[in-house]
Amino acid sequence: MKILGKIYSAIQSHIVTAFSVLLFAAFGMVVLTFGMSMNHYISSGATRSLRVARTALAGEPVPPERVVMRMFRGSHMFEPAFIFEVDENFRPTGSLSQPETAFAVAGALSEIQCVTAFTYSRRLTIHHPYSFWNDIYFVSVIPSDAGARIIYTDVTDMHAFSAVAMRILVIAAVVLWLLSTLVAGVLADSFMKPLRLLRDFVRQIGRGDFTPNTHGFVNEEFDELNRSLNSAALRLAAYDNEQKAFFQNVSHELRTPLTIIKMYAEGIRSGVMNKDAASTILDAENRLAAMVDEILYISRLGSVSVPQMEEINLHIIVSECIRQQRPLSEMRDVEIRYVPIAAPVSANCAMNHIERAINNLISNAIRYAKTVIIVECYTSGDMATIRVSDDGPGFEPNSLPHVFERFYRGTGGLSGIGLSTVKAVAELHLGTAVAENSPKGGAILTLNIPLAGKK
Repeated sequence: MKILGKIYSAIQSHIVTAFSVLLFAAFGMVVLTFGMSMNHYISSGATRSLRVARTALAGEPVPPERVVMRMFRGSHMFEPAFIFEVDENFRPTGSLSQPETAFAVAGALSEIQCVTAFTYSRRLTIHHPYSFWNDIYFVSVIPSDAGARIIYTDVTDMHAFSAVAMRILVIAAVVLWLLSTLVAGVLADSFMKPLRLLRDFVRQIGRGDFTPNTHGFVNEEFDELNRSLNSAALRLAAYDNEQKAFFQNVSHELRTPLTIIKMYAEGIRSGVMNKDAASTILDAENRLAAMVDEILYISRLGSVSVPQMEEINLHIIVSECIRQQRPLSEMRDVEIRYVPIAAPVSANCAMNHIERAINNLISNAIRYAKTVIIVECYTSGDMATIRVSDDGPGFEPNSLPHVFERFYRGTGGLSGIGLSTVKAVAELHLGTAVAENSPKGGAILTLNIPLAGKK
């Protein structure tokens, strides 16, 4: 398949093709090595026989054998060397032990006009027009006054054996290559089956179906990948449900102030509302604006991967947040107590995110406190801790595990976004947010983030 100028093919065909090529090359090397070894063995063995005959004819001692490679034990696989004499026209003379062979060898030598002695041996092939095999000899020629002495040894049977063995080896190699390619195809298909199942599972996730699969794989790698995909599917399902709940809750939360604004605006237009309706509309608008701001902020916060951090003394941020919240606390007759410790509490943080989180903690405490809110900022091990406690009714026991969930509203809550923002900011800084009830009564909210240099 060709896409955008690139040729794509299945992994299975790549595996089978690569395996076939490598196997074919390996078998080819074996066949080639066997053929070369057999030819060398025949040549060296025949040359040895001729050398022994030449030295014996000259009355010299037989030289020691120099074995380059021995394929068979001993040298009995070779025919003994035979000697006969020829005249100057290469016609055999004297008594011949193998007349037919002698005349064939002499005739072949005369055809190539052999007039000089061969140093060791020369391969001589005698062709027969109607024979499947040709006769092959190794020949040595020793010139003499009357003609020459011919020494020869017959290697026809050895070459025939080599040819038959070569054919058997080639056939065996081809059969093994075909069988191995077939086995490679089956193994590649079994290897690709888990990939196809996982591919279909990924496509299922892409269609929005996050149901985990129940496939079991023998291979550890595929099984681990399957577990990872199942885990990812569960997280995506949770995220998808959270997003659906988010939009449902947002639509519900926005509807209330919009309904109030619409109702009072229509009342003013109809003349049935007095001027106090304007303040009600403004309150609803402020609540709507604050809610939209929180929603936009928390949606942006989810897309922030690594915020711009700077080292800062948290006492400065806490003091500024208290200053911003003090008018609201005074309107509710709630006192905010804060006595910073002498030592600075330095942390690497995104100042605007931490400031919003602390403001949400204090404003939440103001909503429920009766008379006083206590704000603390101190170090605890490797963490910087910001603790806000009030003397209000505290959290309901069944609400305590859910106070940081998005859009969860306890008794007297507003949008259910403020404390979820605190948790999101804490996680953004690799910290934690904790909610608990005080033994003396009231609620305690704690924000923990790593100290500078401890992250």
